Amino acid sequence: MLSDELEIVKGSILGNRYKVEAFLGEGGFGIVAKCRDTKTNRAVAIKVNRNHPDTLQQAKLEIFILEQLRRLDPDAANIVKWNGFFHDGERVCLNFEILDQCLWDYIRDRKNQGLPISEVRPILHQLTNALSHLGSVGIVHADLKSRNIMVVNRHESPIKVKLIDFGLACPASAVMPGDRVGTVGYSAPEVMLGIPYNEAADMWSLGLVAVELGTGVPLYPGRNYYDVLKFIIQTQGQPPDHVLDSVMVFGRGPENGQRLFVRNRLIVGVAKTLGELAILVKIKKKKKAYQYSKQSSGHLTITSVLQSDQKHHVNRNKFNKNWK
Repeated sequence: MLSDELEIVKGSILGNRYKVEAFLGEGGFGIVAKCRDTKTNRAVAIKVNRNHPDTLQQAKLEIFILEQLRRLDPDAANIVKWNGFFHDGERVCLNFEILDQCLWDYIRDRKNQGLPISEVRPILHQLTNALSHLGSVGIVHADLKSRNIMVVNRHESPIKVKLIDFGLACPASAVMPGDRVGTVGYSAPEVMLGIPYNEAADMWSLGLVAVELGTGVPLYPGRNYYDVLKFIIQTQGQPPDHVLDSVMVFGRGPENGQRLFVRNRLIVGVAKTLGELAILVKIKKKKKAYQYSKQSSGHLTITSVLQSDQKHHVNRNKFNKNWK
């Protein structure tokens, strides 16, 4: 386990203050641990970053983003509350409020059957609210997925959710074309193709989360970007020429030949239409709760988000109107 590599065990004291009680998760950055603040006796979530140059640089960028987000009320904005950072030896540690469980696990607890629309609607409303607040301070999350959405308390009804993990977030004005951000299966086409992206990429990811909430399973299969792009093209059609041309002309480095190869591979015969995609994104009518007057409107909004051209992604406000 990575905790062993970091020499952190239950009972370890971080920053001479926070006692490790449990491990909540791990990744390339390091680990997240549930800790007890020995001064206040409150439980907190501590993100312990590895002592590696690239990881430390990423931690500094995340702190910069979190400082910008301090202008927002975390409860009103549906984003995790950040309590600041500290050092544990050479490691940078970020202190967050403790939350219940991620949306991925919440869905798995329902045995991947999907949630009733009475739960889906308030969740999507809150997530759109979170993205609107990020937009108000010029931030793109860039890694929106069910694992980065936390349920505050699973026993509350309706549940409240918060957006977490700003490790890949960046100012919209500082997006670098070619940056490969996000997670396979949730990334927008423009991100996978390595062309300039903006906050519309978050709306694409939100559309995929909406489908996952309703069906209980992620929409796009695939182990890599190419697999996912191929599936998108087979179900929704080929991206517009100007999108593919951006892939072909972008870059002057060694990857450019590879980008041209990928562009040519992606120009394939389309076996299915966007109309057939409706079968995939239509929320299953398992219960009477799904029979609601705005179901068709909500369905159209989701398909409007899942457009291969970011210029045509529906905006946050229009999406939100269908899920209030």
